[in-house]
Amino acid sequence: MTATNDHPSDRLTTEGSLPSRRDFLAGLGLAGLTVTASVAHPEAFAQAAGSSITLLNGKDLTGWYHYIIGQGRNNDPKKVFSVENGMLHISGEQVGALITEREYTNYRVVAEYKWGERMWPPREKDAMDCGLMIHCGEKDAAVVGMWPRSIQCQIYQGSVGDMVLLAGDDPIRATIEGEEKGRAFNYVPGAPPVLREAGVGTKRFDIINHYGKDPNWKNEKGFFNPTDAEKPHGEWNTMEVIAKGDTLTCNLNGRTVNKATNLNLTKGRIGLQSESGEIYFRRLELFPL
Repeated sequence: MTATNDHPSDRLTTEGSLPSRRDFLAGLGLAGLTVTASVAHPEAFAQAAGSSITLLNGKDLTGWYHYIIGQGRNNDPKKVFSVENGMLHISGEQVGALITEREYTNYRVVAEYKWGERMWPPREKDAMDCGLMIHCGEKDAAVVGMWPRSIQCQIYQGSVGDMVLLAGDDPIRATIEGEEKGRAFNYVPGAPPVLREAGVGTKRFDIINHYGKDPNWKNEKGFFNPTDAEKPHGEWNTMEVIAKGDTLTCNLNGRTVNKATNLNLTKGRIGLQSESGEIYFRRLELFPL
């Protein structure tokens, strides 16, 4: 679990190139956005200073609210969400979410995470689980009694980069290049586009597997596919999500693993799940487009 100051996500590209520094600065005209350098890794952000929004300040949870199922908002006596050594620590002991107070649209968000060691009952033997939620709605636990309406980019051992349309009773629609494999739908770049939707009829959510997902994936702690973009347990991973207009692209460690177009959900808050798996985030940084 050796940390490194080399951030490969700084070199990730979107459609071949990153937005220019001028574009980032123009995006900062949005009222009320706070621009700071990273407290946990200031040296890594010297180049980005003045052009990005650091969502984690390395000291406390300013700019966020959280809820625990059955306990409501900002009631967290077990410290499921906390800041330790400049990093966000999500213990996973209780199910809930940490969500930004502000809404965002048209941005690139970079999250750097690594797993802890603990999985909590009743999921001690399951694959470690979390998730980055994009375009979160205002109602907590609106979907399956757990999550806000949103689009989730899975952070789930062996399934990192799976995309979940968390619709609840309010439909979410997306076009995905992909194909059915067995009972699962898989993102396959270049395949015929398919309309996927949730919140229609009795279907409250819809899962789009990431490109190249192991067909023999098992919900087992420590599951790892060496051909996947995910790194082995204990190493830092970099997830980059680009929300541009009605398109959402998910990259993992420099590889595009999922993409949706023609989305009918294009703005909202950003959220992180607590879902039994212990996890650390040392970076969560937003770049306006």
